[in-house]
Amino acid sequence: MTTKLRRSETSRRRFLRGAASAVLALPLLEYFSPPKPSRAATTPPRLLVFYMPNGRVPAWWVPSMATGALTFSPQSAALQPFADRCLSLVGLDNIAARNSPGAAHAMGTGTIMTGSTIPDLVGLKNDISIDQVIANELDPPTRFKSLQWSAGEPGPCDVGGASCAYTQSISWAGPSNPLIPTIDPKAAFDRLFGSATDGLTGPAAEVRKRSLVSVLDRVDEDAKALQSRLGKSDKVRLEEYFDALRELEQSLTTSSATCDVPADGPGGSLPYEQRVPAFHELIKLAFQCDQTRVLTFMIEFGLSGRSHDFLGAPGQHHALSHYGGNAEVASRLEKVEKWHSDMIADLLGRLASTTTPEGTSLLDDTIVLCIASMGFGDTHDHANNSPLIFGGGGLLACNGGQIVPGAGTPLSNLHATLLSAYGISGTFGKDGAIFGDHGTGIIPGVIA
Repeated sequence: MTTKLRRSETSRRRFLRGAASAVLALPLLEYFSPPKPSRAATTPPRLLVFYMPNGRVPAWWVPSMATGALTFSPQSAALQPFADRCLSLVGLDNIAARNSPGAAHAMGTGTIMTGSTIPDLVGLKNDISIDQVIANELDPPTRFKSLQWSAGEPGPCDVGGASCAYTQSISWAGPSNPLIPTIDPKAAFDRLFGSATDGLTGPAAEVRKRSLVSVLDRVDEDAKALQSRLGKSDKVRLEEYFDALRELEQSLTTSSATCDVPADGPGGSLPYEQRVPAFHELIKLAFQCDQTRVLTFMIEFGLSGRSHDFLGAPGQHHALSHYGGNAEVASRLEKVEKWHSDMIADLLGRLASTTTPEGTSLLDDTIVLCIASMGFGDTHDHANNSPLIFGGGGLLACNGGQIVPGAGTPLSNLHATLLSAYGISGTFGKDGAIFGDHGTGIIPGVIA
C-alpha cells in the first residue's frame, strides 16, 4: 500500500530527493492527495508546449512506422511507453524562420510559436504566439491565464544583432511583447502557490494585498485616461499592458491553490540536471491544482551552449549540433538528445500517473506539444520540423499514428489546426491567414 503524504509531512529535503531521482523512480514522486474537484468535464484540455534548442537529428527523433506502429529509435526509446498516446508529424516547414533575415537560431526559436516573419532586427517585430491566442480565447478562470518557464540560463543571443528575446522567448503576447520565462524553480513555486503578501500573514497580509490591488486600480485609471490621446501603435501596446495588468490583478485576488501542495518548494541554486525535473514536478502541480491550463517550458534557450558534463558529453550543445560528420562529436550530441527524450518521458510519466477529478490522467487531459527550434541542427533545417504530440485531450488523434503532410506544408498549419481543435474560429494571422503568415489550412488527420 502506498501512503500519500500530507502537506505537513512534505519537506524540502523530500522534494529535492524526489526531483533528483525522478528519472530512475517516478513512483517516488506521488506525494500528494488527489486534488479537490474543480473542473467541469467539458473544460477544454490543457496545453503544454515543451521546447528544445539546436534542432534534432531526424534518425534519433522521428519514430518509424515500418511495423505499422510508432517505434522510437534507441536514442528516444524512453518515449516508447507513450507511443500509443502519441501523434508524430514529419517535415513541417517553418517558412517564417526561413524568410526572416536574422541568424538561424534566433529566427527559428522566435517564430516557432508565432509563425510570423521577422522583417528586420530593429527593435522587436514578432506577433502573438499560438499559446497566447488559445489562452486569450478560452480565458480560463484560473489564477494564471498562462505560465512561461525555462530551465535555461541567459547566454549568447545569436549573431547579427538579434534581440535576446528571440532566443529566450517562445511565448509572445503581441508584436513587441515577449513573455520572458521564469528560470528559477523556487521562484516559480513561490509565485505559483504564494499569496502576493511578501511573506506576511494575518491582518498584515490582508493590508498588503489590498494595497497592491489599490495601486493597480490607480494605474489602470491613469492608463485609460491616456488611451484616447494615443496613436494606433501606442494603443496596441497599451492594450497589451491592460491584458498584463488584468492577469496580475487576477493572480492577486484569486486563491493560491485548491489542492494540497508541499510546504516547501524546490531549493535555490539547483544544478541543471536537478532543475529540469524540479520544473517537471511544478508543471504537474500547476495543472493538478488548476493554477493554469496553458504553459510553455523551454528545457533550454535557443542557441544553447550548455555543456552536459553530467552526461559525459562535454562541449557546448550548439557546437555539438554542428558535428559535421565527426563521429566522436556526434556521440556526445547523441547523449544530449537522448537525455532530452528521457526528460520528456519523465514529464509524461508524472502527468500519466496523476488522476484528475474526472477519473482521467493529466496526460490524457492535456495536449503536450514537443517541438524543437528546427529540424536537423547541423544544417539549420527549418523546412523539416517534426513535432511530437502526446495526450491530445480528446481533441487530437494521439493514438500511435504518424502524419507526413508533404513537402512545403507550413508549420503554421499545425497552429491553425490547434485553433480548430479548440473550437476557436476567426483569423489571427496576416493577410487573412488563420495563424501567422502562412497558416491557411488544417492538416488532415490531426483532429480526432
